[in-house]
Amino acid sequence: MLPKVGIIYLTFPTAHGREDIDRCLASLEKLEYPLDRVELICVESKGTREPIKPWFDETWLSKSGISLPRITYLFRDETIGFSGNNNLGLEKARELGCEFVYLLNEDTDVDAFFLRAAIDRIQSDEKIAVVQSLLLLGQDRDKINSSGNAYHFLGFGYSKDYKKPRDIYEARQMTEIGYASGAAMLVRLAALNNEPLFDEKFFSYHEDTDISLRLRSRGYKIVIEPASIIWHHYQFAKAKINYYWMERNRWVLVLSYYSFWTMMLIAPMALVMDMMLSIFAIKNGWFDMKWKQMIEWLDISFWRWICERRKEIHATRTVSDRKLLRLAIADILFQEDAVHNPILEHIGNPLMRMYWAIVKQLIR
Repeated sequence: MLPKVGIIYLTFPTAHGREDIDRCLASLEKLEYPLDRVELICVESKGTREPIKPWFDETWLSKSGISLPRITYLFRDETIGFSGNNNLGLEKARELGCEFVYLLNEDTDVDAFFLRAAIDRIQSDEKIAVVQSLLLLGQDRDKINSSGNAYHFLGFGYSKDYKKPRDIYEARQMTEIGYASGAAMLVRLAALNNEPLFDEKFFSYHEDTDISLRLRSRGYKIVIEPASIIWHHYQFAKAKINYYWMERNRWVLVLSYYSFWTMMLIAPMALVMDMMLSIFAIKNGWFDMKWKQMIEWLDISFWRWICERRKEIHATRTVSDRKLLRLAIADILFQEDAVHNPILEHIGNPLMRMYWAIVKQLIR
């Protein structure tokens, strides 16, 4: 019998929410997986627009257990972010007896065999904790959105192979990846040890990096399954507050996982990068977000949180920094012209490549 899976689908009220939900759920009606082995857990929390739930109940709830898996709709009348919404869905999945959860973005549509391919992959090796589907662009369906995400040794992350032709990946062997995208990933619940999926203080950005690093630190594998296909109708998020979350949370990763020795080794390059980012932020009008991130370092509660995280993470980790960071890269590549930086591309990246080539040999 195939394992029971909870698909956690966040129905956040966005500008195109109803259109996105219609498209995704229509594709899920074609799912090639026994409906009685799937729970569709829809999660909505308070946003700035009218709630989705009344429209959803009228439009889609009648198809629960008929053309769609059984639907459980959870609504939280508070703002809890991507992390909190997924943790709410995870709690329900455990109550419903699921062995795995699949995180699926609202703005996606799916191949009928996406779930079966991901399940086959994760069951092929008990050390696999997370399987990311191959994410293709919904707007250009033969081009890649993410073939697994790249993790930079300074805590940055980005989608690999963005906008490259799909066929360049089909010839590759299935491999481990830097970290899995929270837009389309299958997670083994047994690997979580009854813990939440995400740290809710991340709120948004890098929470998928965090869970990937946490599970890798315990000796698990994070992999890509190219036979599991999801189309992501991706749009680059331009909201200024996102720069704050990205900067703050990448530092949380470094401070939480790296040994003091590793942090000393990367400190010179981290300082250079921070100065470059500050200049970039001033030039592009978001230095207030960079300043907000730096000021937070003066808050004692921030450091209490970091200390608590370090204690929890290092109590369960089984691998060294050398093994944890073996897939880390030194280049930062840009997905959109809006964040393109020629100085980083032509000076910063070559410098970081040389630096990382030396430093990674010294990491223990």
